[in-house]
Amino acid sequence: MWTELLMPMLVLAVVLGVPAGAQLDRERLVAAFRDWDAGQKEGRGLSESADSGTLGWGEASYLRNYMRLWAVTGDTYWLSKVQDHFTRMIGNARDHDGDRFVGWQTTTYSCGLFYAQALHNISKATIEPAERRETRGEVAAKYTGHTYIIEFTDPATYRVQDQNTRQYVAEGKPYASGEPIGEIPGLSVTVTGETHQGDKFLVRTIAPEPTEFAVHEGMVAYPVALFVEAIRKDPGLQAQFGKSADQFLAYIAENMLRKHEQHWLDMGDGAGGYRFADLITDRFPNRLQPHNQYLALGRAYLVLKDVPGADPLFATRAEQMARLFRRYLREQGEAWVWNYWDWVEGGEPGHSGLEDTSHGTIDVGFAIEACHRGVVFTAEDMKRFARTVLDQMWNGSTEDPKLGPNVGTRGDRFAMTTSDWFDLGEWEPQIWRLALTAFSKAGQPTASAPAMLAAEKAFGGVQ
Repeated sequence: MWTELLMPMLVLAVVLGVPAGAQLDRERLVAAFRDWDAGQKEGRGLSESADSGTLGWGEASYLRNYMRLWAVTGDTYWLSKVQDHFTRMIGNARDHDGDRFVGWQTTTYSCGLFYAQALHNISKATIEPAERRETRGEVAAKYTGHTYIIEFTDPATYRVQDQNTRQYVAEGKPYASGEPIGEIPGLSVTVTGETHQGDKFLVRTIAPEPTEFAVHEGMVAYPVALFVEAIRKDPGLQAQFGKSADQFLAYIAENMLRKHEQHWLDMGDGAGGYRFADLITDRFPNRLQPHNQYLALGRAYLVLKDVPGADPLFATRAEQMARLFRRYLREQGEAWVWNYWDWVEGGEPGHSGLEDTSHGTIDVGFAIEACHRGVVFTAEDMKRFARTVLDQMWNGSTEDPKLGPNVGTRGDRFAMTTSDWFDLGEWEPQIWRLALTAFSKAGQPTASAPAMLAAEKAFGGVQ
C-alpha cells in the first residue's frame, strides 16, 4: 500500500529533477549563513547606513533572514541580531524636515530641476529649455541648487556666474546661436538668436532633496514587526528582548504609521494607499504610489495589527491597502495579472505596464501575509497567484526553472528562488519542487538558504 502511494511522488520528483524525499541540510546551511553573516562588517551588515535606499533594499534582507532563521531554529541568537541591527538603525534616524518625525532619507530617487528665462534683454534671443525635470539620478546629483547668470559681454562672447558664490564658472566663451551652453553643472541650455552686449539669462537650479520613502521603511519594518510579534507572544523572551520590542513597536507606530498619515489617500469602498510626498523634487509629487511601495508598509501593518496593545490604525490601514491592491488584480485564465502601478490623475485613471518580477515579490509577500491573517485575500486568491507563476512566468523547464521579467511574460531572467514567489508553493507544491531544483542547480547559495529553510519548515517541502 505504501509503495503504491509513494510511486506517483517518486515519478514526479524524478521528472522535476528533485530527489524523492529531498530535504535541505538545515544544520549545514544555517552554519554557512552564520559564518557568512559574521563577515559582513563584523556582523553589522548595512545597519550603519543612514541612506533609506541602502536600508530598504539591502539591510532589510539581513533582518528578514534573521527572522527566518529564528523561525527555523528557535535560536535566540537570531533575535539578538535583529535587536542589535535595528537599535543601531534607530540611532541613525533623524528629523531632517522639522516635522517632528524621524526617519532615514535618500536623494537617490529625487529629481533635479532647473528653470531658465531671459532677463529683460535688448535682443530677441531666447533660451531653451525653459524648464526641465531631470530624473536620471547620476545627472540630477550634479545639480547644485544654485542660481546662475549667463551674461553676454559682447554679441559673440558670454560668461557664466554662480550667483550663490559670486564666482564665475566660465569666462570668455565663444557664442554660436543654438549651440549648447554646458558650463552649469549637470545641465545644458541653448541660447538662440542674435544677442546684444549686456543680455543676461537666468538659470535657477534645484538640487535633489533628501526624501523619506514608504517602501524603504516598509521593507525594514516587516521583519522588525515579526520580531515584535515573536517577543510579545512568548513570555520567556521578555527578559532579554521585551524592552527592545516595546521600543521598536513605538518607533514604527510613531515614525512610520503616524508620520505617513499626511500622505494617506482614501480611494473609496474601504480601499486606500499612500501618496508620494508633495516635494517638487519628487518624481511624481502627490501621486498614489505604485502597488509594491504602499504594500511594503502594509505587510508590516498586517503583522502588527495582531500584536496586543498595538495601535488599531495598523489593522484599518492594512485592510484598506489590501482592498486597493485586490481591486486592481485581473483574471488571466486561472491566474492573476496586474500592473506595476495604477493611479487616478486629473479625474482620469492611469496605469503602467505589468508588474515586474522583482518588485512583485513585495506584492505577493503582502498577499501571502494577508491570507495567513485573514485579511481580504483567500486561499482561492492565493491559488491564482500560484497559477501566475506556473502559467504566466515560469519558463516551463523542470531542469533549469526560471521566471520571466514580469507577471505576464515567461522567460529566463529570475531564479525560481526569487524571494516570496516560491512561498506560493504552500498552495501549489509544484512551485516548491521547482524552487528546490533551482536552489540545487545554483549550488545552494548561502544568500538564499534562510528563505528556502523557512519555506521548507512552513509548508513541508517535498515529502
